[in-house]
Amino acid sequence: MEINQFSKEKLKIRKCNSNDVDDIYNIQNIVIDNFKEEEKGYFLPFKKETYLRILNNPINDGEIYGAFIDNKMIAWIFLSVSSRMKELKQMITNIKGNCADIDGVIVLPEYRGYGLQKTLVKYLEGRAKEKGISNIIAEVTFGNIYSLRNLKDLGYEEQTWYKKDENIKRYILLKKLGEAKSE
Repeated sequence: MEINQFSKEKLKIRKCNSNDVDDIYNIQNIVIDNFKEEEKGYFLPFKKETYLRILNNPINDGEIYGAFIDNKMIAWIFLSVSSRMKELKQMITNIKGNCADIDGVIVLPEYRGYGLQKTLVKYLEGRAKEKGISNIIAEVTFGNIYSLRNLKDLGYEEQTWYKKDENIKRYILLKKLGEAKSE
């Protein structure tokens, strides 16, 4: 598909399953391979087996949603509910209610600039509310100005930051979703 044929009307978002693991993994690798030197660390890769575990155990890990055009995955987002949430929640004071984490938004390079990150985050927020989640946490690596701006545009607020390792610092942002419905 040529880039100028991109149409949000053709975009379909759905929860991924184990049949999607190859696409998820391949998109991850394409995106990382296309990072510029200063972008290294924006996203830390998972092994294919990790994605398969996530897709097969969504209650303990979370859910991955894919964005498709003509049945071809072009992006995905991971709503994490893993035990790491306890660690992140401790970094932010006064959180009431349960939390989930945006643990990656990956868009194929040729589809950047079309607002897919915002589209996927909004979709994820809707799914999170349906699951009774009242807070979404997002991490953004210092220097990733586009993701930081997109999340702030969507109402996420910087809470704190931490040093992932000697080269990578990340902002922690929070959005309170308000009253959530329980599934």
